[in-house]
Amino acid sequence: MTTPNEFDPDLLSQLADQRTSRRRFMTRGAMLLGGLAISPTILAACGSSKSSTSTNDAGPATTEAVADMASLKGTTVSMFNWPLYIENDDATTSPTIKSFTDQTGIKVSYQSNIDGNDSFTTKYEPDLSKGNGIGADLIVLTSWEAAQYVEKGWVEPWPTAYFPNMSNVVDGQANPEWDANRTHSIPWAMGQTGIAYWPSKCGGTLDDANAIFDPKFKGKVTILDEMRDSVGLTMLAMGNDPSTGGLDQENAAVAKIAAARDAGQFRKITGNGYTEDLQLGDTWICMAWSGDIASLKLGNPDLADKIEFYIPTQGGMTFVDNAMIPVGAKNPHGAAAFMNHVYDPAVAGPLYEAINYVSPVKGAVDYMSDAAKKSIYINPAVDSKLYEFRLLPPAEDQELNRAFTAATQQ
Repeated sequence: MTTPNEFDPDLLSQLADQRTSRRRFMTRGAMLLGGLAISPTILAACGSSKSSTSTNDAGPATTEAVADMASLKGTTVSMFNWPLYIENDDATTSPTIKSFTDQTGIKVSYQSNIDGNDSFTTKYEPDLSKGNGIGADLIVLTSWEAAQYVEKGWVEPWPTAYFPNMSNVVDGQANPEWDANRTHSIPWAMGQTGIAYWPSKCGGTLDDANAIFDPKFKGKVTILDEMRDSVGLTMLAMGNDPSTGGLDQENAAVAKIAAARDAGQFRKITGNGYTEDLQLGDTWICMAWSGDIASLKLGNPDLADKIEFYIPTQGGMTFVDNAMIPVGAKNPHGAAAFMNHVYDPAVAGPLYEAINYVSPVKGAVDYMSDAAKKSIYINPAVDSKLYEFRLLPPAEDQELNRAFTAATQQ
């Protein structure tokens, strides 16, 4: 569809019928969600819920009648995550991690070492395909990639006796087709892909997706190495809908990106590393993930009024990143216990306010400040035009990825 709809919680439950997102969405059987306008009440509409004390009836069966938390005391949970996805991007000062350890006696070894879905999978696929451990008990990947991990058997089911708060997942994310009843995954965060820039360097206020391709910013532009984000925003700049456009329109967007690269338009084509050059002022304008920019501004007060973020008038992209237990994990029970802690609304509210992403936890908004409830990063405006990339059949997925890879080599 080309006209954005006001947020309907039932729509997000269909996220399994699409392949997209920040770090991209879906393999087979995912949903098509086009022009979704996410309401500021995305969380409040789902209702407030305190920590659950029983296993999630909608979730997978478990052989554990009672979680043996005492046996986990003194153990360590190792987590691989994206940068800026925990308070201060620092495990040693994160209130979420500290309160978990204080309450359970379980330590958390936290590394913000995921820079891209593809690069992460390329690195660890040899071990994952053999069922070997990768040194992590929890990993976080975007839904399109997470679906492949579920399909290939690279992740373990949740030991639900240790994760009763799973029932606090927002209704629209509780039962995706690619992971029924969230047997193997749970949303870590949801957000937006738009454009960040320095108004002082770019000559004033911007609101157009085509600014990325404006020759006057040549050599000062960064785009993302996530195909669905960069191609999707480019399609929007060209007047096309990434939720419904076909391969011809997608290839046209890739061609536009390749031409701009050849002309020297892009300083870099990268993953999360784009924030470094943006912070230094070497990049003036870039495709960006909402929470990254919010956290960057909060962590650098001198930049608060210098760097801005916008969803283009043509629209932006959306994403969902999911926590999972990879095969070979040494402490799956501890991993589930940590996610149970995160899914306590009283913990989730301050966490998602701190990292500036949309929370997937029911009732979390009740524990946020008034400013957070009004934040465009945490609660997007009801009239924001946010699109999910269309479902790509395997053959088209391979073709488009090959073309994008060729177009973004520098």
